[in-house]
Amino acid sequence: MEAQSSHDGSTRISFGPFAKVIFTAFTSLVAAGGVWLVSSMQEVLTQQQVTNQQMTTVQQQLQTFNTQLADVPALKLELAKQSIKVEQHDQELKELRQLRGLR
Repeated sequence: MEAQSSHDGSTRISFGPFAKVIFTAFTSLVAAGGVWLVSSMQEVLTQQQVTNQQMTTVQQQLQTFNTQLADVPALKLELAKQSIKVEQHDQELKELRQLRGLR
C-alpha cells in the first residue's frame, strides 16, 4: 500500500497487486455469500408456503370430520329408535304366529 500526495493537497492511497487480489477475493466471497443468503431465504419461504398449504388442507379435513361427528348423537338416537321398532315388529310377528296357531 502506498500513500501519494496529489497536486491539490489530498493524499491518494494505491494498493499493490497482492492487496488488489485479496480485495477482489474478499469482495467475491461477500457477493457469493449474499447470493447464497438470498437463495437460502427463498428456499425457506417456499418450504414455509408449502407447509402452510398443507396445514390449511389438514384444517379443512378436520373441520369436515368435526361436522360429520356432530351428527353422531343424532345417528345413535335414530339407531336406538329403529332398534325399538324392530323389536316391536318381532314381538308383533310372534303374537301373530301364536294367534295363527290357535285357529
